[in-house]
Amino acid sequence: MAKMGKNLRPLCYEHYVAMKPVQLENSTHTFTTHSLAYACPLSDCFIFFSDNTGYFSVEGDEQQSKQTGVLRVTCPQDGLPMYLAEVHPQKKNLRLWRCGKPNCKGHRAIEEYIFDPQDASVQQYFRTN
Repeated sequence: MAKMGKNLRPLCYEHYVAMKPVQLENSTHTFTTHSLAYACPLSDCFIFFSDNTGYFSVEGDEQQSKQTGVLRVTCPQDGLPMYLAEVHPQKKNLRLWRCGKPNCKGHRAIEEYIFDPQDASVQQYFRTN
């Protein structure tokens, strides 16, 4: 597995704030491993980023936590997870993703469209007969 670059500055994809480096602990009956990840600094947000998983969220307390949803944008160069590097100030749905592998130039600019499910035109488009 490729190592993350030390100069990563991933943003939380929900709040667009810089994530903080943290140590994640994974314990089994025989041993415990630690890995570097990034966490959203907002107290009510449980979104993390790691180089082997991409973005994920965690439910539960420290004793019985479980990983829930995963958001993974992959690098076009090496297929590794990318992190959210920038969000356009005026167009929040325009996002720049970068590869976390050192010296990789892989990036993606993605414009995301979020639809309101209550919008009449959206309901008409997705209506099934």
